[in-house]
Amino acid sequence: MMTPGSNISQLPKAANTPGTGATRTRRLLLVAGLCLAFGSLALAAAEPVFRAGAATSDITPSISADQKIRTSRPPATHVHDELHARCLVLDDGQAKLALVVVDLRHISAEVAANAKQIIEATTGIPPQCVVISATHSHTTGGVKLDEEKSQAYYDYSAFLTRRIADGVLRAHNQLEPAQIAWGVAEEPTQVFNRRWFLMPDRGPVYGAHDNVEKVDTNPGYKGLLRPAGPVDPQITFLSVKSTSGKPISLMASYGLHYVGGVTPNTISADYFAMFADRVGELLGADRHQDPPFVGIMANGTSGDVNNLERYSDEELAKRGPQPKKKYQPFEKAREVAHLCADKVMDVHKTLKWHDHVKLTSLQRTLTFERRYPTKEEVAWAESVKAKRIKPMSTSRYSTYSTVLAYASPEMPPTIDVIVQTHRIGDLAVATMPFEVFAEIGLELKQRSPIRPLMNISIANGAHGYLPTPEQHKLGGYETWIGVNKVQLDASVKMVDALVEMLGELNAVKP
Repeated sequence: MMTPGSNISQLPKAANTPGTGATRTRRLLLVAGLCLAFGSLALAAAEPVFRAGAATSDITPSISADQKIRTSRPPATHVHDELHARCLVLDDGQAKLALVVVDLRHISAEVAANAKQIIEATTGIPPQCVVISATHSHTTGGVKLDEEKSQAYYDYSAFLTRRIADGVLRAHNQLEPAQIAWGVAEEPTQVFNRRWFLMPDRGPVYGAHDNVEKVDTNPGYKGLLRPAGPVDPQITFLSVKSTSGKPISLMASYGLHYVGGVTPNTISADYFAMFADRVGELLGADRHQDPPFVGIMANGTSGDVNNLERYSDEELAKRGPQPKKKYQPFEKAREVAHLCADKVMDVHKTLKWHDHVKLTSLQRTLTFERRYPTKEEVAWAESVKAKRIKPMSTSRYSTYSTVLAYASPEMPPTIDVIVQTHRIGDLAVATMPFEVFAEIGLELKQRSPIRPLMNISIANGAHGYLPTPEQHKLGGYETWIGVNKVQLDASVKMVDALVEMLGELNAVKP
Protein backbone atom coordinates (compact mmCIF):
# COMPACT_ATOMS: atom_id res chain seq x y z
CA MET A 1 0.00 0.00 0.00
CA MET A 2 1.20 3.54 -0.75
CA THR A 3 1.94 5.94 2.06
CA PRO A 4 1.58 9.69 1.92
CA GLY A 5 4.58 11.35 0.32
CA SER A 6 5.60 8.27 -1.71
CA ASN A 7 7.45 9.12 -4.89
CA ILE A 8 5.89 7.87 -8.12
CA SER A 9 9.33 7.13 -9.56
CA GLN A 10 9.93 4.55 -6.82
CA LEU A 11 7.06 2.28 -7.87
CA PRO A 12 8.27 -1.21 -9.03
CA LYS A 13 8.25 -1.83 -12.77
CA ALA A 14 5.41 -4.04 -13.95
CA ALA A 15 6.15 -7.30 -15.78
CA ASN A 16 5.39 -7.48 -19.50
CA THR A 17 2.15 -9.42 -19.07
CA PRO A 18 -1.35 -8.96 -20.39
CA GLY A 19 -3.13 -6.09 -18.62
CA THR A 20 0.12 -4.48 -17.47
CA GLY A 21 -0.74 -1.09 -19.10
CA ALA A 22 -4.13 -0.94 -17.40
CA THR A 23 -2.61 -1.83 -14.01
CA ARG A 24 0.02 0.91 -14.36
CA THR A 25 -2.72 3.44 -15.22
CA ARG A 26 -4.79 2.45 -12.18
CA ARG A 27 -1.74 2.81 -9.91
CA LEU A 28 -0.93 6.25 -11.28
CA LEU A 29 -4.55 7.39 -10.81
CA LEU A 30 -4.51 6.06 -7.23
CA VAL A 31 -1.30 7.93 -6.41
CA ALA A 32 -2.63 11.13 -8.00
CA GLY A 33 -5.89 10.83 -6.08
CA LEU A 34 -4.08 10.33 -2.79
CA CYS A 35 -1.84 13.31 -3.43
CA LEU A 36 -4.85 15.50 -4.19
CA ALA A 37 -6.66 14.24 -1.09
CA PHE A 38 -3.75 14.91 1.25
CA GLY A 39 -3.13 18.26 -0.43
CA SER A 40 -6.75 19.24 0.19
CA LEU A 41 -6.46 18.16 3.82
CA ALA A 42 -3.34 20.25 4.29
CA LEU A 43 -5.04 23.27 2.70
CA ALA A 44 -8.09 22.83 4.92
CA ALA A 45 -5.86 22.55 8.00
CA ALA A 46 -4.15 25.81 7.06
CA GLU A 47 -7.44 27.75 6.81
CA PRO A 48 -8.44 29.34 10.14
CA VAL A 49 -11.65 28.17 11.77
CA PHE A 50 -13.95 30.67 13.49
CA ARG A 51 -15.01 29.54 16.96
CA ALA A 52 -17.22 30.84 19.75
CA GLY A 53 -17.91 29.87 23.34
CA ALA A 54 -20.11 31.32 26.08
CA ALA A 55 -20.63 30.85 29.80
CA THR A 56 -21.97 32.58 32.91
CA SER A 57 -20.62 32.97 36.45
CA ASP A 58 -22.87 33.63 39.42
CA ILE A 59 -21.74 36.88 41.10
CA THR A 60 -24.65 37.37 43.52
CA PRO A 61 -23.46 38.92 46.80
CA SER A 62 -24.50 37.63 50.20
CA ILE A 63 -27.77 39.00 51.58
CA SER A 64 -26.65 38.51 55.16
CA ALA A 65 -24.87 41.87 55.41
CA ASP A 66 -23.89 43.13 58.84
CA GLN A 67 -26.75 45.45 59.83
CA LYS A 68 -24.37 47.46 62.05
CA ILE A 69 -22.37 48.65 59.02
CA ARG A 70 -23.52 52.04 57.74
CA THR A 71 -24.30 51.94 54.04
CA SER A 72 -25.40 54.44 51.40
CA ARG A 73 -28.08 51.96 50.33
CA PRO A 74 -30.09 49.50 52.44
CA PRO A 75 -28.53 46.02 52.24
CA ALA A 76 -30.50 43.43 50.30
CA THR A 77 -32.51 40.89 52.25
CA HIS A 78 -33.87 38.90 49.30
CA VAL A 79 -32.78 37.70 45.85
CA HIS A 80 -35.37 37.71 43.07
CA ASP A 81 -32.94 36.59 40.36
CA GLU A 82 -29.24 35.83 40.58
CA LEU A 83 -26.62 38.22 39.21
CA HIS A 84 -24.16 36.93 36.62
CA ALA A 85 -21.06 37.72 34.67
CA ARG A 86 -22.15 36.82 31.14
CA CYS A 87 -19.17 35.92 28.97
CA LEU A 88 -18.70 35.43 25.22
CA VAL A 89 -15.35 34.50 23.68
CA LEU A 90 -14.70 34.71 19.94
CA ASP A 91 -11.70 33.20 18.13
CA ASP A 92 -10.81 33.76 14.46
CA GLY A 93 -7.88 31.32 14.52
CA GLN A 94 -5.33 34.09 15.04
CA ALA A 95 -6.91 36.54 17.50
CA LYS A 96 -9.43 36.21 20.31
CA LEU A 97 -11.92 38.62 21.87
CA ALA A 98 -13.68 38.25 25.24
CA LEU A 99 -16.89 40.22 25.84
CA VAL A 100 -18.14 40.27 29.44
CA VAL A 101 -21.21 42.00 30.88
CA VAL A 102 -21.77 41.91 34.63
CA ASP A 103 -25.15 42.43 36.28
CA LEU A 104 -23.93 45.28 38.45
CA ARG A 105 -24.44 49.00 38.84
CA HIS A 106 -20.77 49.72 38.14
CA ILE A 107 -17.49 47.93 37.48
CA SER A 108 -14.37 49.42 39.01
CA ALA A 109 -11.26 49.88 36.89
CA GLU A 110 -9.30 47.97 39.52
CA VAL A 111 -11.54 44.91 39.40
CA ALA A 112 -11.53 44.95 35.59
CA ALA A 113 -7.73 45.21 35.44
CA ASN A 114 -7.21 42.44 37.99
CA ALA A 115 -9.66 40.14 36.23
CA LYS A 116 -7.89 40.75 32.92
CA GLN A 117 -4.57 39.73 34.41
CA ILE A 118 -6.04 36.38 35.44
CA ILE A 119 -7.78 36.00 32.07
CA GLU A 120 -4.52 36.53 30.20
CA ALA A 121 -2.74 34.01 32.43
CA THR A 122 -5.42 31.34 31.99
CA THR A 123 -6.51 31.85 28.38
CA GLY A 124 -3.78 33.88 26.71
CA ILE A 125 -6.28 36.63 25.75
CA PRO A 126 -4.48 39.98 26.25
CA PRO A 127 -6.17 42.78 28.25
CA GLN A 128 -6.77 44.94 25.18
CA CYS A 129 -8.91 42.14 23.76
CA VAL A 130 -11.14 41.87 26.84
CA VAL A 131 -14.19 44.06 27.48
CA ILE A 132 -15.72 44.01 30.98
CA SER A 133 -18.79 46.22 31.35
CA ALA A 134 -21.66 46.68 33.82
CA THR A 135 -25.37 46.83 33.03
CA HIS A 136 -26.09 49.61 35.56
CA SER A 137 -28.96 47.77 37.22
CA HIS A 138 -29.75 49.69 40.42
CA THR A 139 -30.89 46.64 42.37
CA THR A 140 -27.69 44.66 42.78
CA GLY A 141 -27.03 44.95 46.51
CA GLY A 142 -26.04 47.36 49.25
CA VAL A 143 -22.80 47.45 51.20
CA LYS A 144 -21.12 44.71 49.16
CA LEU A 145 -21.12 46.82 46.01
CA ASP A 146 -21.29 50.46 47.02
CA GLU A 147 -19.07 51.00 50.07
CA GLU A 148 -15.55 51.25 48.70
CA LYS A 149 -13.78 51.49 52.05
CA SER A 150 -15.52 48.69 53.90
CA GLN A 151 -14.15 45.20 54.37
CA ALA A 152 -17.30 43.88 52.71
CA TYR A 153 -16.41 45.84 49.57
CA TYR A 154 -12.90 44.44 49.41
CA ASP A 155 -14.14 40.92 50.03
CA TYR A 156 -16.72 41.20 47.28
CA SER A 157 -14.23 42.79 44.86
CA ALA A 158 -11.89 39.81 45.27
CA PHE A 159 -14.79 37.40 44.75
CA LEU A 160 -16.04 39.32 41.70
CA THR A 161 -12.58 39.45 40.11
CA ARG A 162 -12.19 35.70 40.35
CA ARG A 163 -15.70 34.93 39.13
CA ILE A 164 -15.31 37.13 36.04
CA ALA A 165 -12.04 35.39 35.16
CA ASP A 166 -13.64 31.99 35.79
CA GLY A 167 -16.50 32.83 33.44
CA VAL A 168 -14.16 33.79 30.62
CA LEU A 169 -12.08 30.65 31.14
CA ARG A 170 -15.21 28.50 30.99
CA ALA A 171 -16.35 30.25 27.80
CA HIS A 172 -12.86 29.72 26.38
CA ASN A 173 -12.98 26.05 27.32
CA GLN A 174 -16.23 25.72 25.37
CA LEU A 175 -14.99 27.24 22.10
CA GLU A 176 -16.41 25.36 19.13
CA PRO A 177 -16.65 25.96 15.36
CA ALA A 178 -19.32 28.58 14.82
CA GLN A 179 -21.03 30.97 12.48
CA ILE A 180 -21.64 34.62 13.30
CA ALA A 181 -24.06 37.34 12.22
CA TRP A 182 -25.04 40.82 13.40
CA GLY A 183 -27.83 43.31 12.94
CA VAL A 184 -29.64 46.39 14.22
CA ALA A 185 -33.20 46.50 15.54
CA GLU A 186 -35.12 49.47 16.92
CA GLU A 187 -37.36 49.88 19.95
CA PRO A 188 -38.20 53.60 20.26
CA THR A 189 -41.14 53.25 22.66
CA GLN A 190 -39.07 52.43 25.75
CA VAL A 191 -36.44 55.21 25.80
CA PHE A 192 -37.08 58.78 27.02
CA ASN A 193 -34.65 61.57 27.70
CA ARG A 194 -34.88 62.38 31.40
CA ARG A 195 -33.50 65.95 31.19
CA TRP A 196 -36.11 68.63 30.42
CA PHE A 197 -36.55 72.32 29.89
CA LEU A 198 -39.49 73.42 32.02
CA MET A 199 -42.39 75.79 31.50
CA PRO A 200 -41.81 79.21 33.12
CA ASP A 201 -44.55 78.67 35.70
CA ARG A 202 -42.56 75.80 37.20
CA GLY A 203 -40.21 78.36 38.74
CA PRO A 204 -36.40 78.22 39.00
CA VAL A 205 -34.44 74.96 38.92
CA TYR A 206 -31.83 74.96 41.67
CA GLY A 207 -28.58 73.10 41.05
CA ALA A 208 -26.30 71.32 43.45
CA HIS A 209 -24.84 74.51 44.85
CA ASP A 210 -27.87 76.84 44.78
CA ASN A 211 -27.08 77.90 41.22
CA VAL A 212 -30.08 78.28 38.89
CA GLU A 213 -29.97 75.78 36.02
CA LYS A 214 -31.71 75.63 32.64
CA VAL A 215 -32.84 71.98 32.77
CA ASP A 216 -34.03 69.55 35.40
CA THR A 217 -33.45 65.79 35.64
CA ASN A 218 -36.51 63.62 36.28
CA PRO A 219 -38.72 66.72 36.69
CA GLY A 220 -42.10 65.08 37.13
CA TYR A 221 -44.73 64.87 34.42
CA LYS A 222 -46.34 68.31 34.15
CA GLY A 223 -45.05 71.71 33.17
CA LEU A 224 -42.55 70.24 30.68
CA LEU A 225 -41.42 72.25 27.64
CA ARG A 226 -39.07 69.99 25.68
CA PRO A 227 -36.39 67.33 26.30
CA ALA A 228 -32.81 68.57 26.51
CA GLY A 229 -31.39 65.83 24.31
CA PRO A 230 -32.12 62.88 22.00
CA VAL A 231 -32.39 59.15 22.60
CA ASP A 232 -30.90 56.24 20.67
CA PRO A 233 -33.62 53.65 19.88
CA GLN A 234 -31.27 51.14 18.22
CA ILE A 235 -30.55 47.69 19.60
CA THR A 236 -27.28 46.57 18.02
CA PHE A 237 -26.60 42.87 18.40
CA LEU A 238 -24.43 39.95 17.33
CA SER A 239 -25.41 36.30 17.30
CA VAL A 240 -23.33 33.11 17.18
CA LYS A 241 -24.42 29.56 16.53
CA SER A 242 -22.63 26.25 16.12
CA THR A 243 -22.06 24.84 12.66
CA SER A 244 -24.89 22.40 13.41
CA GLY A 245 -27.25 25.34 14.04
CA LYS A 246 -27.36 25.29 17.86
CA PRO A 247 -27.56 28.84 19.31
CA ILE A 248 -24.48 29.65 21.41
CA SER A 249 -25.01 33.27 22.40
CA LEU A 250 -26.67 36.54 21.43
CA MET A 251 -25.24 39.81 22.73
CA ALA A 252 -27.09 43.12 22.37
CA SER A 253 -26.64 46.74 23.43
CA TYR A 254 -29.47 49.21 24.11
CA GLY A 255 -29.31 52.78 25.37
CA LEU A 256 -31.63 52.42 28.37
CA HIS A 257 -30.48 53.27 31.91
CA TYR A 258 -32.48 50.52 33.61
CA VAL A 259 -36.18 49.85 34.28
CA GLY A 260 -36.61 49.18 38.00
CA GLY A 261 -39.96 48.39 39.58
CA VAL A 262 -38.30 45.96 41.98
CA THR A 263 -39.52 45.17 45.51
CA PRO A 264 -37.53 46.92 48.27
CA ASN A 265 -34.22 45.47 49.47
CA THR A 266 -34.29 42.90 46.69
CA ILE A 267 -31.47 41.89 44.35
CA SER A 268 -32.40 41.70 40.68
CA ALA A 269 -30.52 42.04 37.39
CA ASP A 270 -33.44 44.06 36.00
CA TYR A 271 -34.56 43.87 32.36
CA PHE A 272 -31.05 43.04 31.14
CA ALA A 273 -31.26 39.47 32.47
CA MET A 274 -34.90 39.10 31.47
CA PHE A 275 -33.93 39.99 27.89
CA ALA A 276 -31.15 37.39 28.02
CA ASP A 277 -33.59 34.69 29.07
CA ARG A 278 -36.31 35.71 26.63
CA VAL A 279 -34.08 35.88 23.56
CA GLY A 280 -32.88 32.35 24.29
CA GLU A 281 -36.48 31.14 24.37
CA LEU A 282 -37.26 32.85 21.07
CA LEU A 283 -34.17 31.33 19.44
CA GLY A 284 -35.38 27.90 20.50
CA ALA A 285 -32.40 27.24 22.73
CA ASP A 286 -32.87 24.02 24.66
CA ARG A 287 -32.79 24.80 28.39
CA HIS A 288 -30.85 21.60 28.86
CA GLN A 289 -28.44 21.98 25.97
CA ASP A 290 -24.76 21.49 26.72
CA PRO A 291 -23.16 23.98 26.93
CA PRO A 292 -26.09 26.28 27.77
CA PHE A 293 -27.08 29.24 25.61
CA VAL A 294 -25.99 32.63 27.00
CA GLY A 295 -28.01 35.76 26.31
CA ILE A 296 -26.36 39.11 27.03
CA MET A 297 -27.62 42.71 27.14
CA ALA A 298 -25.10 45.54 27.60
CA ASN A 299 -25.84 49.17 28.42
CA GLY A 300 -25.42 51.47 25.43
CA THR A 301 -25.18 55.25 25.78
CA SER A 302 -27.96 55.97 28.27
CA GLY A 303 -26.55 58.50 30.75
CA ASP A 304 -29.52 60.83 30.20
CA VAL A 305 -32.15 58.25 29.19
CA ASN A 306 -34.60 56.23 31.23
CA ASN A 307 -37.89 54.36 30.84
CA LEU A 308 -40.19 56.95 32.42
CA GLU A 309 -42.67 58.12 29.80
CA ARG A 310 -42.72 61.93 29.70
CA TYR A 311 -44.25 64.37 27.24
CA SER A 312 -44.36 68.13 26.92
CA ASP A 313 -47.54 69.93 27.94
CA GLU A 314 -48.22 70.57 24.26
CA GLU A 315 -47.89 66.89 23.41
CA LEU A 316 -50.06 65.89 26.37
CA ALA A 317 -52.81 68.18 25.12
CA LYS A 318 -52.67 66.52 21.70
CA ARG A 319 -52.68 63.00 23.14
CA GLY A 320 -55.62 63.60 25.45
CA PRO A 321 -56.35 61.45 28.51
CA GLN A 322 -54.43 58.18 28.48
CA PRO A 323 -55.04 55.08 30.62
CA LYS A 324 -52.43 54.65 33.33
CA LYS A 325 -51.32 51.08 33.87
CA LYS A 326 -50.38 50.00 37.37
CA TYR A 327 -47.51 47.55 37.16
CA GLN A 328 -46.79 44.76 39.57
CA PRO A 329 -43.18 44.33 40.78
CA PHE A 330 -40.89 43.20 37.94
CA GLU A 331 -43.73 43.40 35.41
CA LYS A 332 -42.48 46.53 33.63
CA ALA A 333 -38.92 45.19 33.39
CA ARG A 334 -40.24 41.99 31.85
CA GLU A 335 -42.39 43.95 29.42
CA VAL A 336 -39.41 46.00 28.21
CA ALA A 337 -37.23 42.89 27.94
CA HIS A 338 -39.80 41.04 25.85
CA LEU A 339 -40.40 44.02 23.56
CA CYS A 340 -36.66 44.32 22.90
CA ALA A 341 -36.29 40.58 22.34
CA ASP A 342 -39.19 40.58 19.87
CA LYS A 343 -37.63 43.42 17.87
CA VAL A 344 -34.27 41.67 17.80
CA MET A 345 -35.84 38.43 16.63
CA ASP A 346 -37.64 40.19 13.77
CA VAL A 347 -34.26 41.28 12.42
CA HIS A 348 -32.57 38.00 13.36
CA LYS A 349 -34.68 36.15 10.78
CA THR A 350 -33.03 38.15 7.98
CA LEU A 351 -29.38 37.91 9.08
CA LYS A 352 -26.53 36.93 6.78
CA TRP A 353 -24.37 34.31 8.48
CA HIS A 354 -20.60 34.17 8.14
CA ASP A 355 -18.40 31.08 8.46
CA HIS A 356 -15.39 33.22 9.33
CA VAL A 357 -14.67 36.83 10.24
CA LYS A 358 -11.49 38.57 11.32
CA LEU A 359 -11.11 40.03 14.82
CA THR A 360 -9.04 43.17 15.48
CA SER A 361 -8.80 45.32 18.61
CA LEU A 362 -7.29 48.63 19.68
CA GLN A 363 -6.95 50.13 23.15
CA ARG A 364 -5.82 53.52 24.38
CA THR A 365 -5.40 55.14 27.75
CA LEU A 366 -6.76 58.69 27.77
CA THR A 367 -5.69 61.14 30.47
CA PHE A 368 -8.29 63.68 31.54
CA GLU A 369 -7.92 66.58 33.92
CA ARG A 370 -9.88 66.04 37.06
CA ARG A 371 -12.74 68.46 37.53
CA TYR A 372 -12.29 71.00 40.30
CA PRO A 373 -15.01 73.15 41.91
CA THR A 374 -15.21 76.84 41.16
CA LYS A 375 -14.45 79.50 43.78
CA GLU A 376 -18.18 80.17 44.07
CA GLU A 377 -18.89 76.49 44.73
CA VAL A 378 -16.20 76.33 47.41
CA ALA A 379 -17.57 79.47 49.08
CA TRP A 380 -21.07 77.92 49.02
CA ALA A 381 -19.75 74.67 50.56
CA GLU A 382 -17.92 76.47 53.34
CA SER A 383 -21.05 78.49 54.15
CA VAL A 384 -23.16 75.32 54.32
CA LYS A 385 -20.57 73.59 56.50
CA ALA A 386 -20.58 76.57 58.87
CA LYS A 387 -24.40 76.47 58.84
CA ARG A 388 -24.60 80.03 57.59
CA ILE A 389 -26.95 78.91 54.79
CA LYS A 390 -29.28 75.99 54.09
CA PRO A 391 -29.07 74.38 50.62
CA MET A 392 -32.01 74.99 48.28
CA SER A 393 -31.57 71.62 46.58
CA THR A 394 -32.85 68.58 48.46
CA SER A 395 -30.79 66.10 46.42
CA ARG A 396 -28.53 63.85 48.45
CA TYR A 397 -25.83 64.62 45.87
CA SER A 398 -25.96 68.32 46.74
CA THR A 399 -23.43 68.17 49.56
CA TYR A 400 -20.81 70.58 50.71
CA SER A 401 -18.50 67.66 51.55
CA THR A 402 -18.27 66.60 47.90
CA VAL A 403 -17.27 70.10 46.84
CA LEU A 404 -14.65 70.41 49.56
CA ALA A 405 -13.28 66.94 48.81
CA TYR A 406 -12.82 67.82 45.13
CA ALA A 407 -11.19 71.12 46.10
CA SER A 408 -8.59 69.33 48.22
CA PRO A 409 -4.98 69.53 46.98
CA GLU A 410 -4.70 65.84 47.83
CA MET A 411 -7.07 64.99 45.00
CA PRO A 412 -5.08 63.57 42.02
CA PRO A 413 -5.02 66.16 39.22
CA THR A 414 -5.75 63.68 36.42
CA ILE A 415 -7.72 60.50 35.73
CA ASP A 416 -6.54 57.79 33.33
CA VAL A 417 -9.32 55.93 31.55
CA ILE A 418 -9.30 53.05 29.07
CA VAL A 419 -11.21 53.17 25.79
CA GLN A 420 -11.34 50.37 23.26
CA THR A 421 -12.51 49.68 19.73
CA HIS A 422 -13.02 46.21 18.29
CA ARG A 423 -13.86 44.97 14.83
CA ILE A 424 -15.79 41.75 14.32
CA GLY A 425 -16.02 41.37 10.57
CA ASP A 426 -18.00 44.45 9.52
CA LEU A 427 -19.37 45.10 13.02
CA ALA A 428 -17.55 47.63 15.21
CA VAL A 429 -17.64 47.93 19.00
CA ALA A 430 -16.69 51.05 21.00
CA THR A 431 -16.30 50.88 24.79
CA MET A 432 -16.36 53.80 27.23
CA PRO A 433 -15.87 53.85 31.03
CA PHE A 434 -18.60 56.42 31.74
CA GLU A 435 -22.36 56.79 31.87
CA VAL A 436 -22.38 58.33 28.42
CA PHE A 437 -25.09 60.68 27.12
CA ALA A 438 -27.15 59.42 24.17
CA GLU A 439 -26.06 62.20 21.82
CA ILE A 440 -22.42 61.14 22.26
CA GLY A 441 -23.27 57.60 21.18
CA LEU A 442 -25.26 58.91 18.23
CA GLU A 443 -22.30 61.05 17.13
CA LEU A 444 -20.01 58.04 17.35
CA LYS A 445 -22.36 56.01 15.18
CA GLN A 446 -22.59 58.83 12.65
CA ARG A 447 -18.82 59.34 12.44
CA SER A 448 -17.75 55.70 12.57
CA PRO A 449 -16.25 54.45 9.28
CA ILE A 450 -17.39 50.92 10.21
CA ARG A 451 -21.11 50.29 10.51
CA PRO A 452 -23.02 49.12 12.38
CA LEU A 453 -21.41 50.28 15.62
CA MET A 454 -22.22 48.79 19.02
CA ASN A 455 -21.63 51.25 21.87
CA ILE A 456 -20.94 49.85 25.35
CA SER A 457 -20.85 52.16 28.37
CA ILE A 458 -19.53 51.58 31.92
CA ALA A 459 -16.82 49.40 30.38
CA ASN A 460 -13.41 48.63 31.93
CA GLY A 461 -14.16 51.10 34.70
CA ALA A 462 -16.80 53.55 35.92
CA HIS A 463 -15.82 57.22 36.16
CA GLY A 464 -19.20 58.91 36.49
CA TYR A 465 -21.47 60.69 34.02
CA LEU A 466 -20.16 62.05 30.74
CA PRO A 467 -22.21 64.96 29.37
CA THR A 468 -21.21 67.06 26.38
CA PRO A 469 -19.86 70.61 26.87
CA GLU A 470 -23.23 71.93 25.67
CA GLN A 471 -25.09 69.87 28.27
CA HIS A 472 -22.74 71.14 30.97
CA LYS A 473 -23.91 74.66 30.18
CA LEU A 474 -27.52 73.61 30.77
CA GLY A 475 -26.80 72.10 34.18
CA GLY A 476 -28.79 69.29 35.71
CA TYR A 477 -27.87 66.45 38.07
CA GLU A 478 -25.55 64.61 35.64
CA THR A 479 -23.34 67.72 35.33
CA TRP A 480 -22.76 68.16 39.06
CA ILE A 481 -19.27 67.74 40.44
CA GLY A 482 -18.84 64.34 42.04
CA VAL A 483 -21.20 62.50 39.71
CA ASN A 484 -19.20 64.09 36.88
CA LYS A 485 -15.48 63.85 37.58
CA VAL A 486 -13.54 64.92 34.50
CA GLN A 487 -12.86 68.06 32.49
CA LEU A 488 -15.89 69.61 30.81
CA ASP A 489 -14.77 68.81 27.24
CA ALA A 490 -13.81 65.20 27.99
CA SER A 491 -16.56 63.87 25.72
CA VAL A 492 -15.10 65.71 22.71
CA LYS A 493 -11.63 64.27 23.29
CA MET A 494 -13.00 60.78 23.87
CA VAL A 495 -15.15 60.77 20.72
CA ASP A 496 -12.27 62.07 18.59
CA ALA A 497 -9.99 59.34 19.96
CA LEU A 498 -12.54 56.58 19.35
CA VAL A 499 -13.27 57.76 15.80
CA GLU A 500 -9.54 57.79 15.07
CA MET A 501 -9.22 54.26 16.46
CA LEU A 502 -12.17 53.07 14.39
CA GLY A 503 -10.44 54.58 11.35
CA GLU A 504 -7.34 52.54 12.11
CA LEU A 505 -9.42 49.38 12.34
CA ASN A 506 -11.11 50.25 9.08
CA ALA A 507 -7.72 50.45 7.38
CA VAL A 508 -7.07 46.79 8.24
CA LYS A 509 -8.34 44.37 5.62
CA PRO A 510 -11.28 42.41 7.13
